[in-house]
Amino acid sequence: IAAMMSFVNDVYAAGSLSRDAYRTLIRILSPVAPHIAEELWEYTGGEGMICTAPWPAWDPSLCTLETVEIAVQICGKVRGRIEITADADEDAMREAALSDPKIARAIAGKTIRKIIVVRGRIVNIVAV
Repeated sequence: IAAMMSFVNDVYAAGSLSRDAYRTLIRILSPVAPHIAEELWEYTGGEGMICTAPWPAWDPSLCTLETVEIAVQICGKVRGRIEITADADEDAMREAALSDPKIARAIAGKTIRKIIVVRGRIVNIVAV
């Protein structure tokens, strides 16, 4: 239900919805609200009953993220977040964290002892 509501919010933000996406939403709604889903299915020109319609196929390429948000910590406290490509290596994460203006201000005048990078998750800068 929460994912469907998130989908509806995305549709409002986009301003429109394709017919295929609308019919997919009706199929997903069917187990939760079967009566209204049957009415919507008939209204959109669906053939037969929606309970016999095939379930939407899963496309793994649509489920991959191109960018991720990484938390940047300084001495264990989150001081900022950076947006970086999902397949970025540790060096790219380190450089992006150090080049962020908010992080640069927070470590200004401090000596960096260690930078701990957990790929795809977090950058922790130990500065004294």
